[in-house]
Amino acid sequence: MGKARMDKLGQMNVLKSRVQLLCHTIESLDEESDVEDLERLAESIDQLKVKVLRYAKDIKEHEGH
Repeated sequence: MGKARMDKLGQMNVLKSRVQLLCHTIESLDEESDVEDLERLAESIDQLKVKVLRYAKDIKEHEGH
């Protein structure tokens, strides 16, 4: 796993990049897509959600100090 991003700007940039990648993945789906493609998409969404929640916690903790 990579180095954790502690600065808010860096975290927002990571999220923007991940969302753009997710959008690209969704746009690439077509009639040839199969269950495995959809499962990978679901996993990517789950990983993004975990990252969003972790960054939200980091920001909340940082603003509390």
